[in-house]
Formats: sequence, structure tokens, C-alpha cells
Amino acid sequence: MEFCRSQDQFHAHFTEYAVTIGTETMCRLRLLAVGLVCFCAGGLYGWSALIAPLQATFSVSAAQAGLVFSFAIVSFTAAVVVAPRIAPGWPALYRLALFAWAGALSLSLAPLSPTYFAFVLGFGVGFGAASGAIYITAIAYAARSRRPLVATPLMVATFGLGGSVFGPVWKGLATANWGLSAIWPLAGMLCFAGCLAWYLAGPDTGSDTIPLVKPPQSTPAMPQKPVFGLLWLTFAFGSFGGLMVLGLAAKMLETAQASVVLISLALAGVSVGNTLGRASVAGLAHRMSPFACIHVSLTFGTCGLIFALLGSGSASMTAGLCLVAAGYGVMASAIPSLTRTLYHPEHFQRQFALLLTAWGAAGFLAPWTAGALFDLTGNFDTAVLMAIGTTFACAAALQKLKARVARVEKRPE
Repeated sequence: MEFCRSQDQFHAHFTEYAVTIGTETMCRLRLLAVGLVCFCAGGLYGWSALIAPLQATFSVSAAQAGLVFSFAIVSFTAAVVVAPRIAPGWPALYRLALFAWAGALSLSLAPLSPTYFAFVLGFGVGFGAASGAIYITAIAYAARSRRPLVATPLMVATFGLGGSVFGPVWKGLATANWGLSAIWPLAGMLCFAGCLAWYLAGPDTGSDTIPLVKPPQSTPAMPQKPVFGLLWLTFAFGSFGGLMVLGLAAKMLETAQASVVLISLALAGVSVGNTLGRASVAGLAHRMSPFACIHVSLTFGTCGLIFALLGSGSASMTAGLCLVAAGYGVMASAIPSLTRTLYHPEHFQRQFALLLTAWGAAGFLAPWTAGALFDLTGNFDTAVLMAIGTTFACAAALQKLKARVARVEKRPE
């Protein structure tokens, strides 16, 4: 009874507060809170900065280090599919707060792991799953906002920004002998973001999003297997090179004999390139179709991979990896925008959750395969060549997807 009374008092206080500052301002505050939680979850992309302290702590190979990120991607993907079914009647910000606290707990325990396997469970499985649950909830919230074509890619960019910040921070703290304890600042920030989301949720969170209505009968029935299958292949092949770079950038630069300072700058460049690529789609939303954005992504990715392969020295490697990350960022934002264009908002969360299994498959195979090839050959040349091949495969799948969508849109009613 006391708990119920305190909840009622909290809701009454919150409603009064919302009326005082205005509904529009409250909508923006909620969107910012969602963005902050998503930003913290994006720290997952800063993973490669933790490879050196992980190897120093547990004496693992490059393939085993890459496997941590692979498990994180698999857990992320599984959470994306499962998260929409967790407390579906709750406001989005309440659910985000719970996911944030689960991620903070996993990150807090990971540096205390006595074995490599325990670290994989804490960081890879625990934080990976929490990150995925946060990501799909935040993207679905943005997709239902009043300006979805801008809010959705910006939310995707916010996730990438987390890697831009925490990658260099982790690298600097690890260099300062923090070891794996460098993870703890993110755990604290994620806990704070969860508290903020919980407070701002209030009893009327849904007022700042558009209602979901049934699509009109004239809407083209895009949820067909050929269309979704080609979209899945486009995302899987198009993400391979970028996820390889995000998972192993630090190791690739160490192999190129880059200095600690250059590695830190390169990690920041990779993360910033990823973030700017994601954010650029929001600016291009009214000037360029999602299909055209994906072509831009493939151009950046191919040029970056070729530059990293044929260039000499750590500087050219850095420039190439930044280009690949920028191209991947464009891909990461263009795919959800394309998905929302092809499917009615009512179907977006379900379709995009299933589509992210393509990203999960690429995320599992890319860093692990690249690490295994490095252990076998002593360099990343073969892995880069493989990534170039997947980029061309993505271009082929994209062309078939465009043709299939055109046929669906032109068919008689």
C-alpha cells in the first residue's frame, strides 16, 4: 500500500511538472533521455580498445579476443528479437531504464571476472544483450516520433557516438594501467541514464509519439519473402567490413606498427566516421533515397578497404579504416530508414528486429573470421580481401532488391 501511494504521488508530481514546462518540451526531454541511454549502449562499439588489456589479463589469442565481440553481437541480435516481447504494455522509457540497469550490472561485474569465459559472459553476453534491447527499443521509439525520417537515423547515430567517446576513453584508461577496470565509467553512466529515463517516463509517455494505426488496404504488401530476403542479404553483406573494422581496429593498427597515440586517434577517427556516417542520413533524408544512401555507403567502404590493403604504413591504414567506418555508418542508418519506407510503422519494429539477425550474422563472422585469418597468416590482408568481396555481394543484392521493390509497387491493385 505504501509503495502504491508513493507511486501515485510520484505520478501526480510528474504530471504537474509536465504541464508546467509544456508538452512539447517534455517530448524533447524524453527523446533526449532515450538518446542518452542509446549513447551509453553504443559503448559496445568501442570494444577494440579493450583487446590489449584483455590479452594482458587472460593471455588469449587474436581470434579469442575477436570472439568476445562476436558473442556480443549474437547476444545483441537475440535481445533485439526478444526485447519487444518483454513487458510490452510498459512505457518505452520504463523498459529502457530496466535494460540500462541490466547493462550497468553486467559491465560492473565484467572487470572482476576470474577467467576469460566469465568475461565473455559479463561483457559479451550480458552487456551485448542489454545493448541490443536498448537499441531496438530506442529505434522503435524514434520511428514513432513526430519526425521519424530525421529522428530514426539520428538515434542510430547516437548509438554510434557511444563508440566514438568510449573507445578512446577506454584506450586512454587502459594505457594508464586501469586494465579492464576502464569499463567501469560506462557502467556508472549507464546507471545514471537509466535513472533519468525512469524519472522522465511518467504516466503518459505515449503522448509524444504518433499512434499506430492499421495500414490502408491500398498500401503495397511489402512483407514478402523475396523482398525481405534481399533486404536481409544487403544488410548482412554490407555490414561485414564495417563490423570487422569496429571489432578489430586496434589490433589492425598494432599490426601496422602504429604508435599508442596514433591508435587512440585512429579509434576516435573510426568512431567519429561511424557516427558522422549515421548522422548524415538524417540530413540526406529529404534529398536522397535510402537506396542511394546505401550506394554511397558501398562506395566509401570499398575505397577504404582498398586503401587499407594497398596503402603503406600506419597512416594509410588509419585513413582506410576511417573510410570503412564512415561507409558502415551510412549503411547502419540507411537500412532502418529503408525498412520504414518499405513497411508501415505498425510492422517496423517486428520487421527491423528480424532484419537485425543479418547484422548479427555478419557481426559474429566478421571479427572472429578476421582474427582467425590473422592467427593463420600473421596479417589482415586476406580478411580485407574477403570484406571487399562481401561489399560487391551487397551491391548485387541491392540491385535485385530495387528491381523487386519496383515490381511490387507497380503491380495492379
